[in-house]
Amino acid sequence: MRILAVTIILLMMACTKRLDVQTPSLAVSLDAARLVADTFVYKLGDTTKFMFSGNAANIAFYAGDAGHAYDNRNRNLALGTTILSFTSKAEYGTQTNTLQLLATNKLNGLDSASVVNAAWTDITDKAALASSATEVNSGTINLGGLVSNENDSLFIAFKYSGITGTTQKTWTITNFLVSNVLPDLSYTLSSLSMDISYWTRYGNVWNPANARWTPTTTQLRIIGGGGASPSNTSWIVSKPLYVGRVAPDVSIALKSINNPDLTGYNYKYTAEGTYKATFVTFNNTVEKQETVVQQFYIKVTP
Repeated sequence: MRILAVTIILLMMACTKRLDVQTPSLAVSLDAARLVADTFVYKLGDTTKFMFSGNAANIAFYAGDAGHAYDNRNRNLALGTTILSFTSKAEYGTQTNTLQLLATNKLNGLDSASVVNAAWTDITDKAALASSATEVNSGTINLGGLVSNENDSLFIAFKYSGITGTTQKTWTITNFLVSNVLPDLSYTLSSLSMDISYWTRYGNVWNPANARWTPTTTQLRIIGGGGASPSNTSWIVSKPLYVGRVAPDVSIALKSINNPDLTGYNYKYTAEGTYKATFVTFNNTVEKQETVVQQFYIKVTP
């Protein structure tokens, strides 16, 4: 029994030693000749050379430029400016005012009654629309006045109206894009290729099928009827667009535990500005992690 007890104690000591994690010893430095006050200064086009001494099992690098900011690593909500743009063309017939562009942040459901009775804001006059088969870019449409916080949702609708008696217009919408534009980055909230399965359509004429909107990955299209066709009101409505949603910024993985040690890392910033470059080094096991964060201010000048 005494031998068994000693064996158990030795095994416990071995496990404790095996799970011990040392603090990373990797130190990062830059060319001291570049240092002005607390900032390292480089010309646009220069290579920023980070030099390493010591070691760490894992090294992650946040350059501080768009999409790679350490301070935004946990960010998933941030309301910038909600921007809409698209391209349109209107073919055939002479009917006018057949297309309306609408938006709302108060849609109680996607059934036809909820859509028709919703408090839509008519933003048609904010867009440049085609009057012929020549494609026209809508321009940048600022939807910021329709949302107030990062948790708001927004719906975009195109409402088509064709009247019996003359040839009805055929409308084609391409390059549809809704973005959350932040000072450092733009996040796509909706595009035709992303949302092919999420458009909702309504109308009072369903035969032939061309009398309603048809969404694809490249366009939204509705084919107007001939002069004898009945009047047609047709809607196509986007999915709810959560205007403040963003993707967290990510790091560049420089080294994992299975990789050899590095002596440094080179990075070239592509725009002028001041950046906070951050190295996160860590050693870990399943049960424990030791982390060291080192940060440097980098200024890129013309």
